[in-house]
Amino acid sequence: MKNRKKPIHKSLIVGSAVFVAFLCFILSIQSYLTYSKSLYKRYDDKLDNILNYITNQIDMDDLYQCTLTGQKSEKYEKVQTLLNGMVDDFELFYLYSLFVRNDSMYNICSATSNEERARGEEDMKLLETTDAYQPAEIQKFARAIKEEKTSYFEEDSDWGAAYTACKPYVNSVGVHFGVICADISIAELHKTVNHYVIYNVLLTLCLGILFGLILIIWLRHNVTGPILALERSARHFAEKSRENKTPEELVFDDPDIHTNNEVESLANAISQMSQDMRNYVRGLLTAEAKARSAQEQAQGMTILAFKDALTHVNSKIAYDKMKDTLQEQINSGSATFAIVMIDINDLKNVNDTYGHDCGDKYISRSCNIICTTYKHSPVYRIGGDEFVVILRNTDYENRNKLLKETEKEFKKSMSNTEGLPWERYSAAVGMSEYQSGDSVEDVFKRADESMYEKKAKIKKGQK
Repeated sequence: MKNRKKPIHKSLIVGSAVFVAFLCFILSIQSYLTYSKSLYKRYDDKLDNILNYITNQIDMDDLYQCTLTGQKSEKYEKVQTLLNGMVDDFELFYLYSLFVRNDSMYNICSATSNEERARGEEDMKLLETTDAYQPAEIQKFARAIKEEKTSYFEEDSDWGAAYTACKPYVNSVGVHFGVICADISIAELHKTVNHYVIYNVLLTLCLGILFGLILIIWLRHNVTGPILALERSARHFAEKSRENKTPEELVFDDPDIHTNNEVESLANAISQMSQDMRNYVRGLLTAEAKARSAQEQAQGMTILAFKDALTHVNSKIAYDKMKDTLQEQINSGSATFAIVMIDINDLKNVNDTYGHDCGDKYISRSCNIICTTYKHSPVYRIGGDEFVVILRNTDYENRNKLLKETEKEFKKSMSNTEGLPWERYSAAVGMSEYQSGDSVEDVFKRADESMYEKKAKIKKGQK
């Protein structure tokens, strides 16, 4: 009994349809993998920036003391307010901090969103425990506490599945005593990826259908022997692309048909289709790379603008921004700070006598003295020989001691008769504290006046 052969035009139509669908599938998978990786990277960067900002606002020594005593401090309440605001501002799933002890999780400070407050929920208590996590999930947080940088993982609890970023709490002596975590809903993350993939699948499918219709029309006319070569090329393309995930390798091998009829046109159409789809995916990847590069360049320029090129401390631009922040804190009634004004003496004489290279060294090493003394406070270079330090937290509490240490270090350097002239550093230092009713400019002017009084005494002493 002879086997019944299928009509070649039907076989070719079915095969071509499968080819187009498979090509769409490969490109869709490639699009999914690329976008998923990019999306996770953006979320990692977003969560890392949020956690870095929060930890920079927290007095770690004070918070560590709260975890030891179980008593809330005034600074703890400010941390609670900060977290409550940020969980809604950045549309986070959860924002919380904790530590792990004996396979149990203890709350340090956790945000309560407006939606939770509307349901009558209150802030979690300090050192409150929870049984919402399985032991395997608890170990993820325990490992994150020991890390030196931000950790990322997916976790599941009674509150739902989440993508979590964890940054360790480290006090001034290097003790890792907890971790702050920011969660993004896994469901929302997958929803974003799925929307993007569906859009690209539909677009790719439309292109495939369009080229498939053209292909079918050509296949129905004068199909002869050369169609076998075309079929072999299609099979080879499918085999080659099955394991490939890059558009450059999704190349359709031209069967080299020269029949001057519909078959030749069909071969050209398939070849062009693969090229167009490859270019489309390549264009997506190129556009994404350019966007990422532009963002990185913009971030780099912002960082450069906020740093002084010579001393690498904060610049005048950064100081102006900090003034705005301090004024906002004054307006909200939460300001506690002091301003130290430092003017380097004899810089013009060093520049004129020994050259600007020596002058630059004179500035940089004078700055080193300032930064070494005020190691916990931001230092700004606001002029050629002028520096400003903003004192808060522990440096604010020790402000008078640190002021004396700064003056002592400069006097010690100036009295070193064995050093070269540009290695004997001298500076006038003035300080003023914020008082109720002051503006930032008021505090700055008093510090500036105090500095000039010291400068006058130094010059008088030199005479």
